[in-house]
Amino acid sequence: MKDIIIIGAGGVGRETICLIDDINSKNHEWNIIGFVDDNMSIHGKTIHGHTVLGGINILNEYKAEVYAICTISDGLIKKKILDKIQNSDVVYPNLIHPSAVISKYVEFGKGVIIQANCVITSNIKIGNHVQLNPQCGIGHDVTIKDYASLYWNVNLSGFVTIGEGAVLGTKTTVIQNKRIGEWSVIGANATVINDIPANCVAVGSPAKPIKNRLEYI
Repeated sequence: MKDIIIIGAGGVGRETICLIDDINSKNHEWNIIGFVDDNMSIHGKTIHGHTVLGGINILNEYKAEVYAICTISDGLIKKKILDKIQNSDVVYPNLIHPSAVISKYVEFGKGVIIQANCVITSNIKIGNHVQLNPQCGIGHDVTIKDYASLYWNVNLSGFVTIGEGAVLGTKTTVIQNKRIGEWSVIGANATVINDIPANCVAVGSPAKPIKNRLEYI
């Protein structure tokens, strides 16, 4: 079994414990060492049977190869955290739920999380540290760039592009040939029928930008 550390001890971190348990039920692949999280108030606490070892810098202090997976959903925060890790001995695996349906015509980056019952079809490119929550459907010729997160039951039609760090809320639907700009956030239950620019928050059906995301970060 391979040792793995979970980056982030929040809700998605707990869900990732469940994902790893499901993977291990089919193939004993992963030994969870524990969590790392910069929230000092939870250091030393036990979550789902695994200890919060300390802050992110623990990964920079490793002297041997170790696997790690980042479970932060917000793309901007995720990138900032991963940029802190400069240790070349840290390896980012892809964690894919056994129930996911994935064609052989998919290109994956590293550090990707694919949760239960996702369907990923043909000629799809998924970048580094992308997170797909349960029941997402990804149509042909879609590109999902680094650090993007898709919440539960997001559906992307053919030839959609999801920009770097974009976050798509639960039950978002994007029709064919549309583009979500980098670092934008799409609200839950949105229907995207037009391109969405970068760095904005868009909501509604059809989805419309309502504010600049960077103004409140």
